[in-house]
Amino acid sequence: MMAGLPQAWLAELNDQVALVADPDGRAAVLDEMAHAARRRREVDDEDLADMLEIVESARLWALDEAEKGE
Repeated sequence: MMAGLPQAWLAELNDQVALVADPDGRAAVLDEMAHAARRRREVDDEDLADMLEIVESARLWALDEAEKGE
């Protein structure tokens, strides 16, 4: 699945520093990028659903990491 996802979205997802610094804001950006990729037909509905699940998992991970750092 990950191989067919847009590279720009994957790059944003992998920016752990930005994700930990602003989990909700980065998740919103990733959500919008995922929906934009669907509108451009770069991904199908199944990929979009997977991308949105990954974003939520990444957001929760980042919140946990931020809490550990405090």
